[in-house]
Amino acid sequence: MINVIHYTLIPFKIILFVILIILGIFILKHTKGDSNITTLIIVFYKFVVHYLMSYNIEISDEDYNKYMKYLYSDEKFLCVFNHVSTLDGLVLLSIFPKLGFVLNRFEEYKYINFDDIANEKIGGIFVNTSEKNNTTCKIEKKVNERKKGDNILFISPSANKLPDELESIAYFEKNGAFIKKPNILPILIKFQDNSLYFYNGSNIYNRIENFIKIFLPENYKIKIKVGDIINAYENESFEEYKKRVYKIMNKHYKEM
Repeated sequence: MINVIHYTLIPFKIILFVILIILGIFILKHTKGDSNITTLIIVFYKFVVHYLMSYNIEISDEDYNKYMKYLYSDEKFLCVFNHVSTLDGLVLLSIFPKLGFVLNRFEEYKYINFDDIANEKIGGIFVNTSEKNNTTCKIEKKVNERKKGDNILFISPSANKLPDELESIAYFEKNGAFIKKPNILPILIKFQDNSLYFYNGSNIYNRIENFIKIFLPENYKIKIKVGDIINAYENESFEEYKKRVYKIMNKHYKEM
């Protein structure tokens, strides 16, 4: 049975979200102290994902504790995750503390004042896809300079491509996460169906469509899995490393 109230409220929820995200970024820029920033981000995105939207996120205590163990370890690594929806980043920010994303600098960010200052506050980096060497250096520098308890860098190598099969993750198109062969902590996100997957196309209108449709579901289930750290073999090429990481992550995904 269709919940008329739920769908009637969607336009108001979208407007409220935009207002909250602009206000949240303003507050973030003026917030000092690592613990204050972490608390602000977690509380904000938990409210957005669980209450303003309507998502039920499932992650085991074992997997959450595994992430926390690596967060407060001396391990130098980055997180690789499968990325199929505009929702992915919001979900991860609502569950895991102290993370930042490798982001393309989209045009619409300027309308909500999400710039280098805001992105650096959450531990992320902006990249230019036309500057491949610069991207690799930025990722390597972020990984190598991370200290115990510092924000973990998250990256998706699938380049917004959709999987060929429903029970698989999209193949890794990008190489930036693998060229320097860093240690990798795999993070898997699995939706209950493919209704929230990206629309084809990468222009601003497609991204607006992708954004709007994440407000449509009600009581939608999402599973999250944290794998074990993957290390590159000494004589392994980065392409071989990328394929091996993909196989491991795809196996985890099929088992979820």
